Amino acid sequence: MSLTSVKMAEEVWLACLTHALSTETEEIMGLLLGDVQYTENGKATALIWGALPQPRSDRQKDRVETNPEQLTAASAEAEISFFQFSLTHE
Repeated sequence: MSLTSVKMAEEVWLACLTHALSTETEEIMGLLLGDVQYTENGKATALIWGALPQPRSDRQKDRVETNPEQLTAASAEAEISFFQFSLTHE
């Protein structure tokens, strides 16, 4: 099923914008944290509540790579954030 809309917290949008503008012409990457909410009529909305910008580990123009340790740490932080978010929004 495809998404019909995306809702993103303002601080997430600002974090993504700041990350993009601070790297100027380089490509960027990061993780967006959120969930998908389904309605009774079959529509799906992505609810984005967090962002984890990732620094580049390789400075070649034609690729964007991140350090595996940083990606693992970001993944662990995402899991912790998900459980904290779930508990506060029950």
